[in-house]
Amino acid sequence: MGDVIKLRPRGCYTLADLPQREDIRKLAKSTGWEKLDELWRLYPGQFVMVTGIAGHGKSTFVLNVVANMAHDFGVRTFLFVPENEQSIRDKMRLIWGEREGFKYFCENQCIVQSAVEDSFGDDPMDLRSVMERAAQVIERDSVDVVVIDPWNELEHLKPQNQLMTDYIRDALMWLKRICRHYAVTVILIAHPTKAVTENGGRQPTLADIEGSMNWYNKCDNGLIVTRNFSANYAKVVSAKVREHGAGRIGECHFEVNPNTGRFTPQPGGLSL
Repeated sequence: MGDVIKLRPRGCYTLADLPQREDIRKLAKSTGWEKLDELWRLYPGQFVMVTGIAGHGKSTFVLNVVANMAHDFGVRTFLFVPENEQSIRDKMRLIWGEREGFKYFCENQCIVQSAVEDSFGDDPMDLRSVMERAAQVIERDSVDVVVIDPWNELEHLKPQNQLMTDYIRDALMWLKRICRHYAVTVILIAHPTKAVTENGGRQPTLADIEGSMNWYNKCDNGLIVTRNFSANYAKVVSAKVREHGAGRIGECHFEVNPNTGRFTPQPGGLSL
């Protein structure tokens, strides 16, 4: 008898044969603002966390990025935005401003999963159901970006004996597998704990997001949005960057039009 050839386990490679992703710097997409691109760029398979005190402009900031990428680069986005759903078209129109192409954006580049009654039928309005619907849209409409805003508007079917931090860890690990499988950027917005907002309103950190340190541990990029309403000013802090070529730690400063929600980078408004 000849020698028995023992096969390696499935998915086990020599380093020489291991499949490698293309350089992030070649894959990364612009946010539409050169200054912010220094801190954050989007790439396939990326999981992004955004946090900040309620009402400080987290959602508006992300919608600005959605508008920029659609207008400048033709990017399509899937939105699940229960808190803004009833006014999302008007919000996007104001953010879009005088640029051409808004009608095309509404008809072709932005798909919204409704959260109104009966939209999910008998399915729970949880992370799995939303992402399963997103996956169908990704395949049908070639979507590049998925936005879930906010986490606390999802149903959370946590087993009774499971700790919240373990539930969040498992949910985020599953979410990361999905965004990598479909090669999309997933942006998830979540609120910090009430203790942050009640004790002087200090700038939150990624570690302050309600429920678990896994928000910080699992994200590829983490952003924090703070707002000074009297000065019509906002600061976006890049607090975590996992991949070289997808940004760096630092701050980008914006002027915010209170009438439209349009963010505009301030001259010289970049701190590294």
